[in-house]
Amino acid sequence: MKQQKKTNSAIQYPVDDTVSGDMVSVLVIDSNSTRASLLNRTLTEYGYQVVERLTDALNLVEQVQHYSPDLLVLGMDLPDQATLQNLSALHQQAPRPVVVFAEKDAPKMVQSTIKAGVSAYIVDDIQPHRFRTIIEIAIARFKEYQAIKTELEQTKSKLSDRKLLERAKGLLMEKKGIGEPEAYQQLRKTAMDKGITITAVSQNIIDVMELLDG
Repeated sequence: MKQQKKTNSAIQYPVDDTVSGDMVSVLVIDSNSTRASLLNRTLTEYGYQVVERLTDALNLVEQVQHYSPDLLVLGMDLPDQATLQNLSALHQQAPRPVVVFAEKDAPKMVQSTIKAGVSAYIVDDIQPHRFRTIIEIAIARFKEYQAIKTELEQTKSKLSDRKLLERAKGLLMEKKGIGEPEAYQQLRKTAMDKGITITAVSQNIIDVMELLDG
């Protein structure tokens, strides 16, 4: 298959898209031509768009950026270390739902694949009638994980911003001999005058005060 799909936009899988087979593009990765053909045929029959079939997961981040699939489907006997490393890199840089169909069962390997960002790990023969359910569950799990991750990152960011604000207020109170309300008002006014966030103002004040003290 030679079809290619390029994109210049940032790689990001939307968390709130409706799950529908005819809207999901798939990158198939399998070195076994017979199994890959079955995966390709079944996905197509169920309305998924197969954008390309690769024989290995090398340079996976670059491949995903090139084809921009919504989902990855891997067929293999058992994930090797190189595959896990590439999946882990993808999970960090351009996360996608990933479904692995494996021929062999290995409990420790399952744990490793989940840590690498795999949404579903299926062992045994490929059963076409289960495809849609497996894929929809994998996408749902992926969206849930991404939503939790985003919420956690936002919470951490808010806590970090709060710490900067409190530190900047403390420095102003100490250096200028003013109370907390006055210190906060100065930070707020500076932010409004300069058209930047109060967090940015807080960081600037901290940097300047540290430079002067140094």
